[in-house]
Amino acid sequence: MRVTGGARAFRPSAALPMKEVMRTSTSGRVAFVSHSGTKSTLGILIASLAVALVLAGCGGGDDGAQGPGGAEASGGSYVDWPLFGRIPARTHYLPAEEKALDPPLKQAWSVNTHALIEFPPAIHDGVAYVINKYGNGKAVRLGDRKVLWEINVRPSNRGKPNFVTAPVYYEGRIYGAFLTGHLAAGDAKTGKKDWVRKFDAHLESSPLAVDGKLYLGTDTTNLLALDAASGKTLWSFNAPAAIKASPSYDDGKIFFADYQSSMFALDAESGIPVWRSNTSKVPPFGRGGFFSSPAVAFGRVYAARDDGTVYAFDEKTGKVEWHFETGAAVYGSPAVAQVPGTPPTVYIGAENGRFFALDASTGKPRWRYDVGGPIPGTATVIGHTVYTSSFETRETTGLDVHTHKPTFHLDDAGYTPMVSDGERLFLIGYYELIGLEPQ
Repeated sequence: MRVTGGARAFRPSAALPMKEVMRTSTSGRVAFVSHSGTKSTLGILIASLAVALVLAGCGGGDDGAQGPGGAEASGGSYVDWPLFGRIPARTHYLPAEEKALDPPLKQAWSVNTHALIEFPPAIHDGVAYVINKYGNGKAVRLGDRKVLWEINVRPSNRGKPNFVTAPVYYEGRIYGAFLTGHLAAGDAKTGKKDWVRKFDAHLESSPLAVDGKLYLGTDTTNLLALDAASGKTLWSFNAPAAIKASPSYDDGKIFFADYQSSMFALDAESGIPVWRSNTSKVPPFGRGGFFSSPAVAFGRVYAARDDGTVYAFDEKTGKVEWHFETGAAVYGSPAVAQVPGTPPTVYIGAENGRFFALDASTGKPRWRYDVGGPIPGTATVIGHTVYTSSFETRETTGLDVHTHKPTFHLDDAGYTPMVSDGERLFLIGYYELIGLEPQ
């Protein structure tokens, strides 16, 4: 760590990753390795693979009712980070008491997964569940980095990726979606299979669990609602194009976008459309698709098209309230926060290396920082610091949201570079999960 603390620098030797659409079929046996070192091999191919992989994703619940960041971390108690975005509204924000989780930070430990970590781990009750792109996962106790158990789907860590979504914990079960079209649920404590569904689709949309239901999109244009306990389909909504982004939830509605310029709001209980906003039909027009998952806060829905246009939609009507051109492609999702002492702000990076802090009400830039290389993923805001990274620079940077100046650097990078359990921070590098402690 070059700016804060005395940690070593880590640079992966592998080639820099590109965000690609992956297509693969996976088969093979799965070996569970417990903390005692014993193994049991499951002789079920695809279905057991999906279950095994889904067991790597455990987190905790938070409905986000307390604001865009949900409950505040005090630095003295665990906070769960159960899904991509932390809360169902996917704001990617953890409020914290002043300086409780801010730099300077020191590196405490690291755990190597030996391949790219596409999404951050799910965190529940002091344990992080991290999976690399080949489906090999570890359950790591964060207090002492002890590996409680691990799964080895493809020990060679070679070949086509098969896991490119975020795992989800909900009410004692763990859920995961796979490129093969499998969606699986397992018991979070025992690893016992609950159910597995197979869809004739590739699943690149990270699941969302809320109010007893599981929601996700497919590349065959469907937004699905399933019973979280049984996996039974409750309803399905057919969109005009593939759904690559993840759905979000707020105030009884599911928000999602397709890869043909449209944002949707559906009634979460029935799937009945509330509104649709086709951005190709309103200024600045264009035909970009949404790889960015929506963040819902301050009465608006925020997301970016892959052509670099950031949008704010009225949460109730779907009307475009503002748009902002970043000048380059955007593949990450917005982080949205109102850190004490700052106005409501949207944080997002683009492939031109520019990281923007936009006024959440107007879309006007509040400030900008040049990262030095393309920004492929999603920022997170923890306490008073926003974190972003670039694979080209192989560096994660933390910026003080008040001064707009860097306060943290580490020579490692990830798509979503930082999460927290309320006591520590965890940097998701190319290969590694790195534990950091406030000094």
